[in-house]
Amino acid sequence: MLDMFQRPDKLLAAEEMILDHTLKSAVAFGQMMNKPLHFLATHRGSDEFMSLKQFEKFYWPGFKAILLAMIDAGMTPFVLWEGCWDQRLEYLAELPKGRTVALFDRTDIFRAKEVLGDRMCIAGNMPLSLLQTGTPEQVKAYTKKLIDVVGKDGGFIMASNTELDYAKPELVKVWADFTREYGVYR
Repeated sequence: MLDMFQRPDKLLAAEEMILDHTLKSAVAFGQMMNKPLHFLATHRGSDEFMSLKQFEKFYWPGFKAILLAMIDAGMTPFVLWEGCWDQRLEYLAELPKGRTVALFDRTDIFRAKEVLGDRMCIAGNMPLSLLQTGTPEQVKAYTKKLIDVVGKDGGFIMASNTELDYAKPELVKVWADFTREYGVYR
């Protein structure tokens, strides 16, 4: 992080130096696994981690190049966009239509649907907190809202916004049952 402020030119040079190797490694690993869907997690780059100016300069060009290389090699990146990506959704819209799955953590999924709904498959956003402390009625109501809004016209995968380790099993069952019952594309 300090290099972005103290040695930005050296940081960019280092990124450029390893980018070719990273691209080749990502594609080779994906081909070795021989599966069309490839999971990636974005541990940095979110709204709260760096400024938009830093994102545009240090993060997005290289990460976008990796995603495009994977797509060009016939893979479908399934990206966990950790944190909040509300200010970066328009950048994600630069990716080829229909070639990426986006699993959102704390991003406003309803805004993501507005910006990306015709560009990529959107997944996620059932809050773990609701599956820990909510009522069955609250779980059903939020599930219905996700299906009605984010699932409208397709391209939505119901998923949680994080792991379910501390969720109440009975609320997960309510969520799963209601999703199967109500979440049918008609």
